[in-house]
Amino acid sequence: MYAPAPTARKPHQPGPTPTWGQRLAPPRHGGRWPGAWEKGRAFGYGRRREVADKAVGGRWRVLGPDVPARAVVAKVAGDRKRFTRVTTATDLSGLQVVEMFCARFREEDGFRDLKQRLGWGECRAWTRNPIERTTQAVLLTMTALRLLPFEWQVRVGDEWWLHPPWHPRQARPGVRDVGRLLWEHRDGIQRCLADWLDNEGKVGG
Repeated sequence: MYAPAPTARKPHQPGPTPTWGQRLAPPRHGGRWPGAWEKGRAFGYGRRREVADKAVGGRWRVLGPDVPARAVVAKVAGDRKRFTRVTTATDLSGLQVVEMFCARFREEDGFRDLKQRLGWGECRAWTRNPIERTTQAVLLTMTALRLLPFEWQVRVGDEWWLHPPWHPRQARPGVRDVGRLLWEHRDGIQRCLADWLDNEGKVGG
């Protein structure tokens, strides 16, 4: 990270106008940046966490001297390593940058569940249409699996899913818990589907 290049030249300054300003301490040494740590709370990885952050504006070598950037370093409660990010969203505070990045973790969880739990990664096809149909079906199934726990919470409370003693911080059921419950009732689901298939033609007629 570099400070913006000076816009005014010094008297009798030789050579071309500088493209880069003074080099700043890297994000891993963000504690050396000027100013005090800003403290707040951000939602990340399933719960609200205490966050202390610092941010500095400037230019990032990767983007070039004409693109404003903002570097953020943060100490997030529960993490041993400091959180460091560089973003071009210069209007966001350091706390907002932390919260937005943590939100990506849920997206990674979603991709994992789609591939490992629902078989999205096993789709094999020669044309585009089967890939699109499979993707739509998998996404629809995932949506249903995400919505079912809310309905069961209203009807039967919080006792239907496994509360693992090795993970005391888990506050809500996941896709695996929903799949486990549906697997326990697979015989009834199969009979229901079979009856629906048998009666579909009669109802349509």
